[in-house]
Amino acid sequence: MTGRSRMILAVVGAVAVAAAAYFLAVRPRQQELGRVRADVEQEENRTQQLESELARLQQLQKNAPELEARLARFRELVPEDDQVPNFIFQVQEAANQAGVGFVEITPELPKPPPEGAEVAEVRTLIGAKGGYFAVQDFFRRLYDLDRAVRVDNLTMVGEEDETTSETLIDLDMTARVFFELPEGAGGTTTAPAPAEPTS
Repeated sequence: MTGRSRMILAVVGAVAVAAAAYFLAVRPRQQELGRVRADVEQEENRTQQLESELARLQQLQKNAPELEARLARFRELVPEDDQVPNFIFQVQEAANQAGVGFVEITPELPKPPPEGAEVAEVRTLIGAKGGYFAVQDFFRRLYDLDRAVRVDNLTMVGEEDETTSETLIDLDMTARVFFELPEGAGGTTTAPAPAEPTS
């Protein structure tokens, strides 16, 4: 074997050893380094998400008194149960303060609202009779009650009082009040509200 051949074989052997060292040692390390970098990037993204969540929670904690006050107000407007007797009392008080001479309140059975909201409702028929300004004041006071009230239908008919010749207004409305839907209930199981009119 000539010297040139030996040199070529030595070079080829060196290249083979270098290639073997690369595939056996260097390349696995590069792959491992790539996985480590991907893990680091993933953890950095997760850290940013956690920092954002922490900032949001800290802001909520800072606003907790205000949020609790608003929640308490909503609890008044939409209580845990129907509280129909209390609603009837509030309507009667509003009628008395407005000077309405007669009021009739007939609640229906509690049920989920047709809009599909996560609250239950009690539909109520309310009738009242009195002078125009008294009826107008009564209607205004209904919106100032400590309950969320929605009026769906309203009719007013004027008639003359035969005794005093005063024009009286007959007011008829369909209104709804709301309360929390019991957990896990598709409908309400609240006991029927009293159906007798209140005057």
